[in-house]
Amino acid sequence: MGMSKIDRKTISTGVNYASGSSGLLPQNGHVLHKNVINFFQQVDLFENSTMKDLKGTFDSPKRLKKYLSKSLFFIHHASNDLGVTFEVEMKKKYSIDTYAKLLIKELSKQLQRLYTLGARKFFVSNVSPLGCSPYSINTIIHSGPCVEEINKRVSLYNDLLPGLLENLQSSLSGSKFVHGDIYKVFQDVFESPESYGFKDVNSSCCIDKNGTRIQVCAPNIDPCEDRKTRVFFDPFHPSEAMHFLWARRFLKDSSICSPINLIQLMQA
Repeated sequence: MGMSKIDRKTISTGVNYASGSSGLLPQNGHVLHKNVINFFQQVDLFENSTMKDLKGTFDSPKRLKKYLSKSLFFIHHASNDLGVTFEVEMKKKYSIDTYAKLLIKELSKQLQRLYTLGARKFFVSNVSPLGCSPYSINTIIHSGPCVEEINKRVSLYNDLLPGLLENLQSSLSGSKFVHGDIYKVFQDVFESPESYGFKDVNSSCCIDKNGTRIQVCAPNIDPCEDRKTRVFFDPFHPSEAMHFLWARRFLKDSSICSPINLIQLMQA
Protein backbone atom coordinates (compact mmCIF):
# COMPACT_ATOMS: atom_id res chain seq x y z
CA MET A 1 0.00 0.00 0.00
CA GLY A 2 3.03 2.29 0.09
CA MET A 3 2.67 2.89 3.83
CA SER A 4 5.65 3.63 6.04
CA LYS A 5 6.28 1.78 9.31
CA ILE A 6 5.12 4.88 11.20
CA ASP A 7 1.88 4.99 9.19
CA ARG A 8 1.24 1.34 9.96
CA LYS A 9 1.39 2.08 13.68
CA THR A 10 -1.44 4.62 13.34
CA ILE A 11 -3.53 2.59 10.90
CA SER A 12 -6.53 2.54 13.24
CA THR A 13 -7.23 6.18 12.37
CA GLY A 14 -8.24 5.12 8.85
CA VAL A 15 -6.94 4.08 5.44
CA ASN A 16 -7.86 5.32 1.97
CA TYR A 17 -7.72 2.63 -0.72
CA ALA A 18 -8.81 4.87 -3.59
CA SER A 19 -7.17 4.28 -6.97
CA GLY A 20 -7.67 6.63 -9.90
CA SER A 21 -9.71 5.12 -12.78
CA SER A 22 -10.50 1.99 -10.78
CA GLY A 23 -13.68 0.02 -11.27
CA LEU A 24 -15.90 -2.69 -9.86
CA LEU A 25 -15.04 -5.33 -12.44
CA PRO A 26 -11.53 -6.85 -12.48
CA GLN A 27 -10.87 -5.81 -16.08
CA ASN A 28 -12.19 -2.27 -15.75
CA GLY A 29 -9.94 0.74 -15.36
CA HIS A 30 -7.09 -0.54 -17.49
CA VAL A 31 -8.36 1.30 -20.56
CA LEU A 32 -6.58 4.45 -19.43
CA HIS A 33 -4.00 3.17 -16.95
CA LYS A 34 -2.16 -0.09 -16.40
CA ASN A 35 -1.60 0.11 -12.65
CA VAL A 36 -5.16 0.36 -11.40
CA ILE A 37 -6.28 -1.14 -8.09
CA ASN A 38 -9.86 -2.26 -8.67
CA PHE A 39 -12.39 -2.80 -5.92
CA PHE A 40 -11.71 -6.50 -5.39
CA GLN A 41 -7.98 -5.71 -5.08
CA GLN A 42 -8.75 -2.95 -2.58
CA VAL A 43 -10.62 -5.48 -0.46
CA ASP A 44 -7.64 -7.83 -0.87
CA LEU A 45 -5.37 -5.09 0.50
CA PHE A 46 -7.68 -4.58 3.45
CA GLU A 47 -7.65 -8.30 4.16
CA ASN A 48 -3.98 -9.06 3.57
CA SER A 49 -2.27 -5.87 4.74
CA THR A 50 -4.44 -3.65 6.88
CA MET A 51 -5.98 -6.45 8.91
CA LYS A 52 -2.54 -7.77 9.84
CA ASP A 53 -1.41 -4.35 11.04
CA LEU A 54 -4.67 -3.76 12.88
CA LYS A 55 -4.37 -7.00 14.83
CA GLY A 56 -1.12 -5.79 16.33
CA THR A 57 -2.76 -2.65 17.75
CA PHE A 58 -5.40 -4.52 19.79
CA ASP A 59 -4.80 -6.77 22.78
CA SER A 60 -7.53 -9.25 21.90
CA PRO A 61 -9.59 -10.44 18.91
CA LYS A 62 -12.70 -9.23 20.74
CA ARG A 63 -11.45 -5.63 20.83
CA LEU A 64 -10.50 -5.77 17.15
CA LYS A 65 -13.94 -7.10 16.27
CA LYS A 66 -15.59 -4.28 18.22
CA TYR A 67 -13.37 -1.68 16.55
CA LEU A 68 -14.25 -2.93 13.08
CA SER A 69 -17.95 -3.03 13.90
CA LYS A 70 -17.81 0.66 14.86
CA SER A 71 -15.70 1.70 11.87
CA LEU A 72 -17.16 3.40 8.81
CA PHE A 73 -16.60 1.90 5.36
CA PHE A 74 -17.22 4.45 2.61
CA ILE A 75 -17.67 2.97 -0.87
CA HIS A 76 -17.75 5.15 -3.98
CA HIS A 77 -17.47 3.13 -7.17
CA ALA A 78 -18.85 2.47 -10.69
CA SER A 79 -18.28 5.88 -12.33
CA ASN A 80 -15.45 4.57 -14.49
CA ASP A 81 -17.30 1.31 -15.12
CA LEU A 82 -20.26 3.23 -16.52
CA GLY A 83 -18.21 5.91 -18.26
CA VAL A 84 -15.17 5.47 -20.45
CA THR A 85 -14.80 1.71 -19.81
CA PHE A 86 -18.30 1.00 -21.08
CA GLU A 87 -17.81 3.20 -24.12
CA VAL A 88 -14.44 1.73 -25.08
CA GLU A 89 -14.73 -1.93 -24.09
CA MET A 90 -18.09 -3.11 -22.76
CA LYS A 91 -20.58 -1.56 -25.17
CA LYS A 92 -19.89 -4.26 -27.76
CA LYS A 93 -20.13 -7.06 -25.20
CA TYR A 94 -23.16 -6.22 -23.05
CA SER A 95 -26.50 -4.52 -23.17
CA ILE A 96 -26.64 -1.79 -20.56
CA ASP A 97 -29.27 -3.72 -18.57
CA THR A 98 -27.04 -6.79 -18.38
CA TYR A 99 -23.98 -4.69 -17.62
CA ALA A 100 -25.65 -2.79 -14.77
CA LYS A 101 -26.71 -6.09 -13.18
CA LEU A 102 -23.16 -7.41 -13.58
CA LEU A 103 -21.79 -4.38 -11.74
CA ILE A 104 -24.32 -4.78 -8.93
CA LYS A 105 -23.45 -8.46 -8.61
CA GLU A 106 -19.74 -7.68 -8.24
CA LEU A 107 -20.43 -4.88 -5.76
CA SER A 108 -22.56 -7.25 -3.69
CA LYS A 109 -19.80 -9.85 -3.67
CA GLN A 110 -17.17 -7.43 -2.38
CA LEU A 111 -19.46 -5.85 0.23
CA GLN A 112 -20.15 -9.32 1.60
CA ARG A 113 -16.41 -9.99 1.72
CA LEU A 114 -15.94 -6.83 3.79
CA TYR A 115 -18.72 -7.96 6.11
CA THR A 116 -17.02 -11.33 6.58
CA LEU A 117 -13.83 -9.48 7.51
CA GLY A 118 -15.65 -7.54 10.22
CA ALA A 119 -17.16 -4.47 8.56
CA ARG A 120 -20.65 -3.56 9.76
CA LYS A 121 -21.26 0.11 8.87
CA PHE A 122 -21.34 0.84 5.15
CA PHE A 123 -21.99 4.14 3.38
CA VAL A 124 -22.38 3.43 -0.33
CA SER A 125 -22.88 6.23 -2.85
CA ASN A 126 -24.38 5.98 -6.30
CA VAL A 127 -22.97 7.49 -9.50
CA SER A 128 -23.24 11.15 -10.55
CA PRO A 129 -24.80 12.21 -13.89
CA LEU A 130 -21.78 11.49 -16.08
CA GLY A 131 -23.58 12.84 -19.12
CA CYS A 132 -23.30 16.34 -17.64
CA SER A 133 -19.51 16.37 -17.34
CA PRO A 134 -17.59 18.88 -19.48
CA TYR A 135 -16.01 16.01 -21.39
CA SER A 136 -19.36 14.43 -22.30
CA ILE A 137 -21.15 17.60 -23.34
CA ASN A 138 -18.18 18.82 -25.42
CA THR A 139 -17.34 15.57 -27.22
CA ILE A 140 -20.71 13.88 -27.85
CA ILE A 141 -23.44 15.24 -30.10
CA HIS A 142 -26.59 15.71 -28.04
CA SER A 143 -29.64 17.86 -27.48
CA GLY A 144 -30.35 19.57 -24.20
CA PRO A 145 -27.89 20.54 -21.49
CA CYS A 146 -26.52 17.00 -20.92
CA VAL A 147 -25.96 13.73 -22.79
CA GLU A 148 -29.06 11.87 -21.67
CA GLU A 149 -27.97 8.56 -23.19
CA ILE A 150 -25.16 8.43 -20.63
CA ASN A 151 -27.34 9.61 -17.76
CA LYS A 152 -29.91 6.90 -18.52
CA ARG A 153 -27.12 4.33 -18.38
CA VAL A 154 -26.07 5.66 -14.99
CA SER A 155 -29.67 5.67 -13.77
CA LEU A 156 -30.13 1.98 -14.61
CA TYR A 157 -27.29 1.15 -12.22
CA ASN A 158 -28.39 3.70 -9.62
CA ASP A 159 -31.92 2.29 -9.59
CA LEU A 160 -30.60 -1.17 -8.68
CA LEU A 161 -28.37 0.03 -5.84
CA PRO A 162 -30.94 0.78 -3.07
CA GLY A 163 -32.51 -2.67 -3.41
CA LEU A 164 -29.11 -4.33 -3.14
CA LEU A 165 -28.27 -2.45 0.06
CA GLU A 166 -31.65 -3.23 1.60
CA ASN A 167 -31.24 -6.93 0.82
CA LEU A 168 -27.74 -7.02 2.27
CA GLN A 169 -28.81 -5.34 5.49
CA SER A 170 -31.69 -7.78 5.93
CA SER A 171 -29.48 -10.82 5.30
CA LEU A 172 -26.25 -9.80 7.08
CA SER A 173 -26.85 -9.76 10.82
CA GLY A 174 -25.81 -6.55 12.59
CA SER A 175 -25.00 -4.68 9.38
CA LYS A 176 -26.08 -1.16 8.51
CA PHE A 177 -26.08 0.02 4.90
CA VAL A 178 -26.74 3.66 4.00
CA HIS A 179 -27.30 4.83 0.45
CA GLY A 180 -25.88 8.22 -0.55
CA ASP A 181 -27.51 9.88 -3.56
CA ILE A 182 -24.75 11.85 -5.29
CA TYR A 183 -26.85 11.95 -8.46
CA LYS A 184 -29.50 14.03 -6.66
CA VAL A 185 -26.87 16.39 -5.25
CA PHE A 186 -25.81 17.19 -8.81
CA GLN A 187 -29.41 17.55 -9.94
CA ASP A 188 -30.08 20.03 -7.15
CA VAL A 189 -27.02 22.08 -8.08
CA PHE A 190 -27.87 22.07 -11.80
CA GLU A 191 -31.41 23.28 -11.04
CA SER A 192 -30.30 26.10 -8.76
CA PRO A 193 -26.52 26.63 -8.92
CA GLU A 194 -26.43 30.10 -7.37
CA SER A 195 -28.19 28.91 -4.22
CA TYR A 196 -25.22 26.59 -3.66
CA GLY A 197 -22.61 29.21 -4.53
CA PHE A 198 -21.85 28.05 -8.08
CA LYS A 199 -21.70 30.18 -11.21
CA ASP A 200 -20.43 27.63 -13.76
CA VAL A 201 -21.84 24.10 -13.88
CA ASN A 202 -20.56 22.70 -17.16
CA SER A 203 -17.03 23.83 -18.04
CA SER A 204 -13.59 22.71 -16.93
CA CYS A 205 -11.58 24.93 -14.61
CA CYS A 206 -8.20 23.66 -15.70
CA ILE A 207 -6.69 23.91 -19.19
CA ASP A 208 -5.26 20.99 -21.17
CA LYS A 209 -2.20 21.22 -23.40
CA ASN A 210 -4.36 21.88 -26.48
CA GLY A 211 -6.43 24.55 -24.78
CA THR A 212 -9.63 22.62 -25.40
CA ARG A 213 -10.60 21.94 -21.76
CA ILE A 214 -11.69 18.40 -22.67
CA GLN A 215 -8.52 16.50 -21.72
CA VAL A 216 -6.54 16.09 -18.52
CA CYS A 217 -4.99 19.22 -17.04
CA ALA A 218 -1.74 20.41 -18.55
CA PRO A 219 1.22 20.63 -16.13
CA ASN A 220 2.54 23.99 -14.96
CA ILE A 221 -0.53 25.94 -16.07
CA ASP A 222 -2.60 27.69 -13.42
CA PRO A 223 -6.26 26.69 -13.26
CA CYS A 224 -9.05 29.25 -13.27
CA GLU A 225 -9.07 31.67 -10.35
CA ASP A 226 -12.78 31.21 -9.63
CA ARG A 227 -12.62 27.47 -9.00
CA LYS A 228 -14.68 27.80 -5.81
CA THR A 229 -17.66 28.70 -7.99
CA ARG A 230 -17.13 25.84 -10.47
CA VAL A 231 -18.84 22.46 -10.30
CA PHE A 232 -16.03 20.80 -12.29
CA PHE A 233 -12.29 21.18 -11.86
CA ASP A 234 -11.33 19.21 -14.97
CA PRO A 235 -13.41 17.64 -17.77
CA PHE A 236 -14.13 14.55 -15.66
CA HIS A 237 -13.92 15.37 -11.97
CA PRO A 238 -15.89 17.70 -9.69
CA SER A 239 -14.18 20.59 -7.96
CA GLU A 240 -13.16 20.66 -4.31
CA ALA A 241 -16.15 22.92 -3.64
CA MET A 242 -18.51 20.30 -5.10
CA HIS A 243 -16.89 17.53 -3.08
CA PHE A 244 -17.28 19.63 0.05
CA LEU A 245 -20.95 20.22 -0.72
CA TRP A 246 -21.91 16.60 -1.05
CA ALA A 247 -19.84 15.58 1.99
CA ARG A 248 -21.61 18.23 4.06
CA ARG A 249 -25.02 17.14 2.79
CA PHE A 250 -24.26 13.45 3.43
CA LEU A 251 -23.50 14.27 7.05
CA LYS A 252 -26.86 15.81 7.94
CA ASP A 253 -29.24 15.81 4.97
CA SER A 254 -31.61 12.84 5.12
CA SER A 255 -33.16 13.82 1.77
CA ILE A 256 -30.13 12.37 -0.03
CA CYS A 257 -29.35 9.55 2.41
CA SER A 258 -31.40 6.46 3.13
CA PRO A 259 -32.48 5.20 5.57
CA ILE A 260 -30.40 7.53 7.81
CA ASN A 261 -27.77 10.21 7.25
CA LEU A 262 -24.04 9.81 7.74
CA ILE A 263 -23.86 11.26 11.26
CA GLN A 264 -26.66 8.94 12.38
CA LEU A 265 -24.79 5.99 10.87
CA MET A 266 -21.61 6.90 12.71
CA GLN A 267 -23.51 7.23 15.98
CA ALA A 268 -25.46 3.99 15.52
